[in-house]
Amino acid sequence: MASLDVARLSALVILLLVCAGFTIGLTFAPCYSSLCVERFFPYQARVHLAVYYSLLAGVLAYMVACCTIPALGKFTSLTLTSKPLQLIGKRLSIGGILLTAYLSALTFGSIGYWYPELHSYWYARAAPVDFTQKIYRLVWTGVTGHWLDILIGLVILPIGRNSLIGRTFKIPGSTLILIHKILGYTLCAGALVHGLIYYSYLAYYVDRATEEPVFQEFLPDNPTVTWKQSEEQGIYTWFVLPTGAITGIIIIPVMVVTALPVLRRISYNTFYFLHITLAALALILVSLHASTDFYCLLPGLLLWVYDWVWRLRHSLVYKAEISVQDAGNGWYRLVLPSTGASTELQVEKAESSHMEVSPLQTYYVNIKEISRIENHPFTAAVGGTAASGPTLLLRKCPERKKAKSRDKEWTWKLAALMDNTGLLKVNTTARIEGPYSPHTPELYTADHIIVLAAGTGVTGALSLARWWAIRNRSAPHGSLRIVWSVRDVDMAELQEVQYVQAYADEFANMEFIIHDSSTKGRINMHQEMGSALQAGSRTWVYISGPETFSADAEAACWERKTKLGHGQDSLAWYTASYAV
Repeated sequence: MASLDVARLSALVILLLVCAGFTIGLTFAPCYSSLCVERFFPYQARVHLAVYYSLLAGVLAYMVACCTIPALGKFTSLTLTSKPLQLIGKRLSIGGILLTAYLSALTFGSIGYWYPELHSYWYARAAPVDFTQKIYRLVWTGVTGHWLDILIGLVILPIGRNSLIGRTFKIPGSTLILIHKILGYTLCAGALVHGLIYYSYLAYYVDRATEEPVFQEFLPDNPTVTWKQSEEQGIYTWFVLPTGAITGIIIIPVMVVTALPVLRRISYNTFYFLHITLAALALILVSLHASTDFYCLLPGLLLWVYDWVWRLRHSLVYKAEISVQDAGNGWYRLVLPSTGASTELQVEKAESSHMEVSPLQTYYVNIKEISRIENHPFTAAVGGTAASGPTLLLRKCPERKKAKSRDKEWTWKLAALMDNTGLLKVNTTARIEGPYSPHTPELYTADHIIVLAAGTGVTGALSLARWWAIRNRSAPHGSLRIVWSVRDVDMAELQEVQYVQAYADEFANMEFIIHDSSTKGRINMHQEMGSALQAGSRTWVYISGPETFSADAEAACWERKTKLGHGQDSLAWYTASYAV
C-alpha cells in the first residue's frame, strides 16, 4: 500500500476545512451571482455545502484508509470483471463500485432537503396567478441544478502529474483521468437534462405569458425574480439563463466531444488548449450562474492554483541547456543537465536508509525551437551520472500519409533540428519537468522481474536493467528477463542497448532477448508469464510499448492473476502509458 506524505495530507485537510468554513461564511455575506441561492433558501444552501464538503471529507478518509490498512486496500482493488468494460476500458473493481455508490448517494440524496423546499416555494409563487399546472418543472430544474453543483465541483479537481491528490495518495495518472472522464460525461448528461427540463418549463411559460399576472410574476431568464424586481436590481438578474445555456448546451458538450480519443489524437495540442480555455470560461459562467456553483468549485480552483504554482516554481520558469545527439540507426539522444549524483550513489544511499530509488523516471521536455507550447514525455534510458545528466532516447514517429502533417510531429521536428545542422551533436535550451516516478512498491520485493517492451518502449527497460545490475552486485537475488520486440533488428545497434547486453553477459540470472517481430511474429505473452512464475516467489512485470502491445501484455497478466486467485500476491505489474 502507498505510504502517505503527511505534509501533503495535512495540506489537503487544511484546504478542505478552510474552504468549508469560508464558503459557508460567504452565505452570510453579500452575493454577486445572478442567482443567489442563499437569499431564497439560506438553510438548505448551508446544508448543501455541509453535504458537499462532507462528501469530499469522506473520499479523503476512504483514500487514507486504503493507504494505511493493507487489507482494505487489497479488498477494494479486487476486480469483478475478467475483461475491461467497453465504455471505460477498465475492469470493474470493488473500490470503484463503493466510490460510485457513495458519490451517487450523497449527490442524489440532496433531493431530500431540496425538493420539499423548492416545491413549497414555487407553488407558493405560482398559486396566486393560477400557474401551478407545470410548475413542478421548475422544482426539478432546481433539484437537478444542485446535483450539478456537486458534479462540477468534483470534475474540476486537478488530475495532472502535479496533482496534490495524486501525489499524496500515489494514485496513477490513468486512474485520475478515468475518474475525470466519468465525472465529465455525467456532468454533460446532467447539464443537458437540467437545461431540457427548464426549457420545457419555458415552453409552458410562453403559452401563458399573454396573461399579465403570469408575465409579471416570472422573469423568463430568472424566474426567482419578478419583472418589477429585475428592473430594481438591474440587468444582472437576467444572466441566469444565458450563462447556463452557454455552459450546459455549448461549452460542456464541446469539451466532451473534442476530448474523445478519435479527435483528441488528431491534434493533442488543439484538444488541450481548447479544453483549458473552455474550462476557464465555463468556471466564470457557472459562478455567475448560481452562487452554490462557486462555493463547490472553490477547492478545485485552489488546487489548480497550487498545481500551476508548483510547475512554475520547479520547471516552467527555468531553462536548462541540453545536448541533442544523433545516436545512429534512427535514434536520437537527449542528455539533460547533471544532477550531481550518479545512479550508483543514489542506490547506495537508498539502501543505507532502507528506502528505494525508482529506476523509472519520466521527464517532460519543452524545446522552444521545436514548439513553444508542446512538451514531450520521456522515460529515461540512463539515470544521471556524476559527469552527465539523465539520457533520453527517441526515434521519429511512424510515417504519415501526408508529409506536411508528418513534419509537424515533435519527433520529426527534433530530427530535422539535428539533420539540418549536419552535426552529430547540438546544444540547445529546454524547459524540463521531472523526474516523475510511478508508485511501484512490488518492484523492490520481487524475486523475478519480467520486462515486456516494444519499439521505443525499451527505454524504461534499459534503466531497469542498470538499476537491477547495481543492486545485484551487492546482493545477488532473483532474476531479470527483458524481452524487447522490434520490427527492425538494426534498432538494437545502440550504445545504451550494448551496455545492457554486457550486463546480461555478466550476470547468469539476467536475460536480454531481442525479438524480431518481422520474422517471428508477436511475443507470446502467456508463455512469458508462465515461464517466470514459480511457486513461492513474487514476480513483477514492466510493460511498455504501443497501445495494442501493452493491452495484450496486460490481458495476459490479468488472466494469470485470475488463475492464481485474488488472494495471491505473487504477480504484480506496471504499464507505462502516455496514450493521449
